[in-house]
Formats: sequence, structure tokens, C-alpha cells
Amino acid sequence: MAAVGTGWIPIPAPAGAGDNPACEFSPPYEAPPYEPAQKENLPLRPELIDNRDGTLTDPATGLMWAQKDSYADLGKCLDWNQSVGYIKDLSAGNHRDWRIPTIGELASIYDPTQENVKGWDQNPEYPLGLDRKFSDGAAYWYWSSDCGTTELTECCGKTFYFVNGMVHMRRFELCNNGGVRAVRSAKQ
Repeated sequence: MAAVGTGWIPIPAPAGAGDNPACEFSPPYEAPPYEPAQKENLPLRPELIDNRDGTLTDPATGLMWAQKDSYADLGKCLDWNQSVGYIKDLSAGNHRDWRIPTIGELASIYDPTQENVKGWDQNPEYPLGLDRKFSDGAAYWYWSSDCGTTELTECCGKTFYFVNGMVHMRRFELCNNGGVRAVRSAKQ
């Protein structure tokens, strides 16, 4: 993921990312201090290609995304375990090899130059930084395959909040306004 205002860096899928839908534990991440993005200084994102089959392809990363997230598809939020089941059973664009994205992959589709009211409740106070080609009715945040620990337990999954581009740790059983957006390699 690129630092705020320095440009977009494509992040390839990790080796074996599609092999196991279980949570992948990663080393602790030390985030830089938060600085709000200055929209006039941000580079334009590459255009996502609408494959006209319920999927979008990002030529910059070589990733294919489901056009609908779980919230738009099911009309409800999903916790971590429900998200894993949703991805396992998903068939979109005649593909069944979908997986939960990493935080870096989610960051690659976050676009702070876009502010549209695509959230499930269409709340104008919480515009999403998502390309307009993604379906309406979206969740505000998505589960990633990256997990973390607290001082007490291995409890939480990392999520990406598409209102402001922030990463959060959420307990696996949480689902308030969240869901999952499926990803796969476009080259498979």
C-alpha cells in the first residue's frame, strides 16, 4: 500500500493466498501517523474493466473483483465465519475460485477521489471511496484474510473501512455494516 498522496502501488496476491480460506496471521503492522488525503494531489486510479458478467478486472494489479459484495448480494452484514462460508460458496462470472482479499488488495481498490453513496443505507454522510462500477448496496467495511492478536487472544480480523481508507481490528463475531468482497486472480 502506498503512503497517502504518493501514488498507487499494485500489490500482488501472496503465494498460496487461494489455498486456504482460513485467516492468515501476519506480523504486527506499525502504521504511520494518519494524515487526511488531499484529493487534489492524488493520482488518478486506473480504470476498472467491467467484464459484463458480475466481475470487474483491475489491469494494474491483475485482480478480478466480484461486482457485488456480500451485503449487496444478501442484504445483510456478515461476521468472519459467515464471510468465509460466503466466499467458499460464491459463483460469480462463472468462477468458483474466489477468496477473501488481503488488506493490501482491498487498499488497491480504495479510491479517495471517488465519493459515492453506494452504502447499503445510502447515507450521504458516509460516502464510499469505491469505483462507481461496483454495485450499490455495499458494506462500509470488508473483512481481509489478515488477522491479528491482542494481548489476550488471537481474536480478530483486519478490516478495511471504505469511508476513510483506515484499517481496523474487529472481533470475528462482529458484523455491523460489514461484509466481504471476493477477489481472484484475473489470469486463472
